[in-house]
Amino acid sequence: MVAKFLKKILLIDLLIGLWVTLKYTFKPKVTFQYPERAKPTRRRFRGILRLYRNEQGQPLCIACKMCQRACPENCFDIEGAKDADNKMRPTRFNWILERCTFCGLCVEACPTGAIRFSHEFRLSTLDRRNLSFAMDQMYYDFDLQEHLQGELVNP
Repeated sequence: MVAKFLKKILLIDLLIGLWVTLKYTFKPKVTFQYPERAKPTRRRFRGILRLYRNEQGQPLCIACKMCQRACPENCFDIEGAKDADNKMRPTRFNWILERCTFCGLCVEACPTGAIRFSHEFRLSTLDRRNLSFAMDQMYYDFDLQEHLQGELVNP
């Protein structure tokens, strides 16, 4: 009881809080100047979904619709047809971002690894129409574009 009384009178809790503040005052700063310099994302970060191509530039997607079946939110609308090489390719691949929960089931279900998460995290928009991606937008290299914008801002 006496210790509790002395703790209140001498403001020990306040002094401990001030000590923590003083300790961090002299440490190096870890602030990122956000629009000019973004903090690097972790390797397993789940950003926006992207479609990938092989080394020859051919789409890896074979329009099997496994991602469409695996998606619990029904985010995908896929149609496919055979190309000149008699291989199945998507003719329409639409992804609706506003429905997506980034669960990763579509990425796991893809047998060819055609759909993967990128490291793009700037997904905000003022127009709902920008939250629907067509096939040509799914192949867009967001990571490269972000890198180029970083070079333009910080030459």
